[in-house]
Amino acid sequence: MQIVYLSARPDVFVETLQHVATMMPFVDDVVVCVPASMRQRFAAGGTGDTGLPLTIVDDESLVPGVDLGSLNHSQRNFKLRAHLIGGVDASTRIADSFIMSDDDARPLRPLTPETFVGADGHHRSFYFYELSHWRRGDTSFDDSQLHSFLVLQHLGITKPLSYASHMPQIIDRTLYQQVTEAVDASAARYALCEWSIYGNLGRRLSPDTFAEPEPYATLAWPQYPSEWPRQVIPDRYLFENFHPELYAENGLFAGLDTTLTSIEQADTDALEKVVRWHRMERSVNQLDFSDDINNPWIKNSPVRKAAFGAARAAKKLIDYTNLDDQSTLAELSERVRRVEAQLDADGPAHS
Repeated sequence: MQIVYLSARPDVFVETLQHVATMMPFVDDVVVCVPASMRQRFAAGGTGDTGLPLTIVDDESLVPGVDLGSLNHSQRNFKLRAHLIGGVDASTRIADSFIMSDDDARPLRPLTPETFVGADGHHRSFYFYELSHWRRGDTSFDDSQLHSFLVLQHLGITKPLSYASHMPQIIDRTLYQQVTEAVDASAARYALCEWSIYGNLGRRLSPDTFAEPEPYATLAWPQYPSEWPRQVIPDRYLFENFHPELYAENGLFAGLDTTLTSIEQADTDALEKVVRWHRMERSVNQLDFSDDINNPWIKNSPVRKAAFGAARAAKKLIDYTNLDDQSTLAELSERVRRVEAQLDADGPAHS
């Protein structure tokens, strides 16, 4: 089975392929679309020691004459995938059915093809939110969720789901081409989510292709607990949304290896990561922030601080807890006060 990536991080890409080759042995072909300026680096690294065949496509050859630098992240990804999958000569590169993935989606355990295609041949797909309920607005990703909801609603799909679950998904190439052609005019004007447009409009165009939508199965999506109130709770974890900073000193997964040493060790580490993430979730929901684990709530990082509003976002968590015990609410409010005091003591964030 073929797997198809967009990537601009050759080191992360090769390391991810180590996980894929071991945990998804049915993957036998790799295609990656990369910035033209990085093609040689990807060619030099290849697929590491996995032995997997690799086709490298540079982005400029896919969309000649388009200034990719002028597009935001979501617009760029949508355009590149549309041309990579539905281009004139795509049949020589992209299989009729393939796995679409990001370079940071790493399997946590051994998987079989049935993860993606059911025994009845229906394609499985995994959602993490109802698009009408997505209320964040900080990034181009958030814009793509809003625009995708409105475009799909305009097309008569009243309750679309978000399939941007940060885990690989099975794709029918011909259907993907039909979907992107159907929204071509909208994609030229608005940032759209390639996962959600395909998962919803694809069902409209070819309902017999798909099984019923399933809850996503991704650890570290969101990266940190309570970045937003989770609407869907995974009932198991099949993939990790890999973030290098989580493995750095004082990171949530510090001390764990990012490389794959053995399936047995990977299984042990996977459980440890799940436990750490959920412990942090429990703590954050009580506004109890550890001083020795980097997190966006109290650490003076300009990117994280800007993204989450630190103490301001922490105040919102009180609403999420639905607590009516006044003593508990008073304690949480005091914790917010201490967080705000710590942020003030740290001074303004610097780049």
